[in-house]
Amino acid sequence: MAQRNVSTSFALTTILILVILGAIVQIYLPWYAMGIVFGIISFFLALPSRSAFLIGLGAGFILWSVSAIWMDSQFPSTLPSRMAQILPLGGSVLALYLLTGVFGGLTGALWSWAGSKLRGNH
Repeated sequence: MAQRNVSTSFALTTILILVILGAIVQIYLPWYAMGIVFGIISFFLALPSRSAFLIGLGAGFILWSVSAIWMDSQFPSTLPSRMAQILPLGGSVLALYLLTGVFGGLTGALWSWAGSKLRGNH
């Protein structure tokens, strides 16, 4: 079966929608609810599995890294710098934000991929 291509504008629009819905859901529900929303959206949009994975990766990365930066700017604390010292990040808070984005991106990617696979898209 041939892999269906997704246009760049559609992918960017989908990422924007996922970021907005993920941000809304994370206000009221646990952290993993974002992934469930990503999977549901991928299922209903019938995204190809590769595109779903990449779109979920981008949306999760943006959502979690921007959320970490925004929360630190709104509620200043020494916790991010202390965590960056405990983890092997050389004390870099920026690296901590990027690591947070990677975990969010992987969460979004796997859930989006799962939603796509549940529909049977290859």
